[in-house]
Amino acid sequence: MTKIFAKITHFNGRNHFSVSIFSAMMRYRFRELSVPISKQDDIPLLLARTLRVDIGEIKNLEVERYSLDARKRNHPKYSYTLAFDCSRKLSPKSGAIPFTELPENTRDPLENSLSLPKRIHVVGAGPAGLWAAYTLLKRGFSVVLHEQGKPVAERFRDIRRFFSDRQFRPHSNVLFGEGGAGAFSDGKLNTRTRNFFTMNVLKDMVDCRMPKEILTYAKPHLGTDRLSILLKEIRERIVALGGEFRFNSVLEDIEIKNREIRKSKFSGVWEDTPALVLATGHSARDIYTLLHQHGVLLESKAFAMGVRVEHPQKLINERQLGKDVDPRITGSAEYALTTKTLNNTSAAYSFCMCPGGVLVPCVSEKETLATNGMSHSHRRGPYANGAIVVPIPASETLFGGLQKQRALEQAAFENGGKDYSAPAQTIKAFLEERIDSSPLPNSTYPCKLVASNLHDWLDSEISNSLMEGFLNFEKKIPDFIQEGLIVAPETRTSSPLRIPRNPETMESLNTRGLFVLGEGAGYSGGIVTSAADGMKFAYRAKLSEKI
Repeated sequence: MTKIFAKITHFNGRNHFSVSIFSAMMRYRFRELSVPISKQDDIPLLLARTLRVDIGEIKNLEVERYSLDARKRNHPKYSYTLAFDCSRKLSPKSGAIPFTELPENTRDPLENSLSLPKRIHVVGAGPAGLWAAYTLLKRGFSVVLHEQGKPVAERFRDIRRFFSDRQFRPHSNVLFGEGGAGAFSDGKLNTRTRNFFTMNVLKDMVDCRMPKEILTYAKPHLGTDRLSILLKEIRERIVALGGEFRFNSVLEDIEIKNREIRKSKFSGVWEDTPALVLATGHSARDIYTLLHQHGVLLESKAFAMGVRVEHPQKLINERQLGKDVDPRITGSAEYALTTKTLNNTSAAYSFCMCPGGVLVPCVSEKETLATNGMSHSHRRGPYANGAIVVPIPASETLFGGLQKQRALEQAAFENGGKDYSAPAQTIKAFLEERIDSSPLPNSTYPCKLVASNLHDWLDSEISNSLMEGFLNFEKKIPDFIQEGLIVAPETRTSSPLRIPRNPETMESLNTRGLFVLGEGAGYSGGIVTSAADGMKFAYRAKLSEKI
């Protein structure tokens, strides 16, 4: 007889069922149980009917993962992956798969790692830097966390001031400050891989008062409002463990001798940094320049650029879910679009779609302009926005991709009126290669729109690929063209540079003591994968015997 014990819980309207029993059981997994939106409380019954067993034979039922299936318009359902015990041996024809639970991480975390000094300096308080610092502290290290910007509450105030006074603040803006660029985004927690590190990042977030459903929902998001709470919670935990936060601390220079980092200069002060962790994000272009000047190995990589498009959320809801579906139950609809273009030599695809969101200026350098999308947790705004981008191959020159980004952002600033207003064009006018003759539609962009013919300054290959992409997207979402507004440009999908590193230790390939993490290093994309990258580094580190 096997003793099995579990709790009965119900969280955020999502089901998590289990029953305490004493029995000889076999554990199974069932994938893609289709559940009507109104029947989520009936999951045990629906599963029993599907398996053709009595409901009393199903025990310890747990939700592993669920997602919204909106493929049938007007009839969206939830699709559940479930784990459960059953006293009866189930046939493979039932769809039930015998459950094999692998250990979370059987590898010795100290294997193939470098010994590090007790005191470690981490640069950047985005997801990678925060989770590197948090995990290092839990493993016995002393951590100083440097952030060039301000705490999240002060950062909010600076951003609101920028929307009104248009005065650029180089260290406190939508991209820089506590939380990094992700703090002013949709707060997506999507990750293609759910492994030991990504799941433990999500568990840390739940411990920091985030909703439990992020552990099971396939496309969880927090929103800017919840992200600010999370950032304060993780900061308090870091401080409680003895970590030192230094805001307004700018990395200005480094000293490297014999290909080993020795010192770093923070806001005019040199400090010994035998272990320096860079988690600076992909918009900290000055860091790339600094590293290159000191001979740290860099390489160009592919990325993507394009535009932001905005539509009435009502249109997206009706086209994706159906007219008779209440988005207050399902949540605002989103889209994921991709198509080959230019005789299959290029492509256009959606990126970072924000249902019920708003547009924001995404500026890291004076007199440049890029756009981004963000939303709150409820996603109930009247407009949807998403990036429609085109892949850009790796440049033949090291800084070619970065220069391409900057040139487009400078052109956008010029054509927007040189005050961070955004150049804009309806999709219909864009396809006709003309400036809009009628007033532009309403938009959530906070700094005014300026009518512009994007073909006059947008890279021709990007614009031609976008034109073909929009025509194909119209076939999938009718009125995508008629009701779409372009607010340009979108340039910060990912970094055009990578800092090559040892895959085990995350150490620069040619500079000892320099560790590179997250999106800025070119090895992650998004909040969870970046945080997981920071956690992975901390697990690979071990205290040096020479403390």
